[in-house]
Amino acid sequence: MSEFKYDLAVIGLGYVGLPLAIEAASNTLKVAGYDTNKSIVSNLNNSVSHVEDVSDKALGDALSKELSFTSDSNVLGDSEHIVISVPTPLTDYQPDLSYVEAASKSIGENLKKGQIVILESTTYPGTTIEIVQPILENISNLKAGEDFLLGYSPERIDPGNKEWTFKNTPKIVSGINKNSLEKISKFYKLIIDEVIEVSGTREAEMVKLIENTYRQVNIAMVNELAILSNMLDIDIWEVIEAAKTKPFGFQSFRPGPGVGGHCIPIDPKYLSFKTRQIGQPVRFVELAQEINNSMPNYVVSRVSELMNKKEILLKNSKILILGVAYKKDISDTRESPAIDIVQALLEKSADISFYDPFVEELSVNKTSIFKEENIKNFSNYDLILIHTPHSDFQNINFIEVTSLIFDSTGSFTIPDAERI
Repeated sequence: MSEFKYDLAVIGLGYVGLPLAIEAASNTLKVAGYDTNKSIVSNLNNSVSHVEDVSDKALGDALSKELSFTSDSNVLGDSEHIVISVPTPLTDYQPDLSYVEAASKSIGENLKKGQIVILESTTYPGTTIEIVQPILENISNLKAGEDFLLGYSPERIDPGNKEWTFKNTPKIVSGINKNSLEKISKFYKLIIDEVIEVSGTREAEMVKLIENTYRQVNIAMVNELAILSNMLDIDIWEVIEAAKTKPFGFQSFRPGPGVGGHCIPIDPKYLSFKTRQIGQPVRFVELAQEINNSMPNYVVSRVSELMNKKEILLKNSKILILGVAYKKDISDTRESPAIDIVQALLEKSADISFYDPFVEELSVNKTSIFKEENIKNFSNYDLILIHTPHSDFQNINFIEVTSLIFDSTGSFTIPDAERI
């Protein structure tokens, strides 16, 4: 493909970087996966995956082709394309780009003419040209758009989604100039079914934020309507099902215990950060965040209300949280509303356990939460709070469970159970 030893180097081997490396290697590209975590690198080289969507077998198959993993940053100077897929968390409610900056510095120290650098990490508009580009240019003494090419392509990974995978989900691509865009687009077309070009990196960065802000806002709306409907003694679930029959102008969203994961709770805050820099807060978006953040406490209030009706004290009561992952059929508990729910219940002196076939252990504020292993013990609890609608839970015969049941997801039809 070029004079470089590798076609692609991927920096950051998490839920975004590893699937990219696997897919590229599966399409006959020579790939180097780079991560500063030597333990992760060692495990990956031994066909042990830490990413749910990448099986050990898929990893092993890719390793048998043209894929290898390393913690040696020299590999970055030997690759035609370099993709940055490192975390961009929030620290003290502010975007933390330290991982992006560190990756950019490592690239800059090894950067050669003719290389193509692509940022995939979720961030606010302007990061590619305001943060990454100056670091690369200052360290390497090379000119972006001339000596090396640079662009942005937002990741669209949906963990646990078997229908829309890395390969068949349309890929947004951008470049800082025409040549960068053309080369980056050509690269992704080698491994992804459909590539969508946008005019600039700021537009591409905004795409990811608007996708998840859209979901945040609509989830908040239906959550607030669920609260209102409960106060008015209206079945919000019946209302939603009826509204869905309209063949145009309506998209269904479901109320729930809050929002979790690596995207919906985080991405709108990147947008808020950027807009506040220019003196224009996004009040509608921030209100949506406030509503969704309040849902765990609302769930706890509904649980307390239900138990009071049955003359059961919340203090010292035994409550089982059914599912603690942030979405169904995965083990990821990042930003899961279950954490806040458990914390609130612990503060009210309830005795909390959890049952989740995907999550091995749960700790909340250094308190280890007991994991229930036996479905037959469900009736030993005063209340079961359904938090995550794992597919396996459809096989549970809730009719035989004598405990009170509160379904915060609305995903199950259970006689006498309350739904959010």
